[in-house]
Amino acid sequence: MLPIAPLVWGEIPVTDMDRAIAFYQHHFTLAFKNETMGDMEYAVLLTEQPDAASIGLIKHTGTEPSLQGSVVYLHLSDKLQPLLDRLASAGVEILMPATGIKDGECGYCAQFVDSEGNRVGLWARDLA
Repeated sequence: MLPIAPLVWGEIPVTDMDRAIAFYQHHFTLAFKNETMGDMEYAVLLTEQPDAASIGLIKHTGTEPSLQGSVVYLHLSDKLQPLLDRLASAGVEILMPATGIKDGECGYCAQFVDSEGNRVGLWARDLA
């Protein structure tokens, strides 16, 4: 058994960095720090714990938004259904409605399509 959680970083590919940042800021009130590394555009999600596992938005050759592949699940609300309702009301496509993990014993998850065409997950301990 690992002594710590193995996740340290996740990346969400984008084709339009400004549009992607605006999407995540608008729907989730997230803040990002823009960085350029060579020919790669990057936006790092700002958190209160700078060394905590986090995500970045990445625009770079060889990274493309997709509905296939790995899914990053974000914990952005204590209650999942109100957040999903706000997203749906704003026209965001919900791919998977709130679903209980082990009948809710391990929280609830859902999936949506972001502004770039990525399948992104949400997780919360409580449904409503």
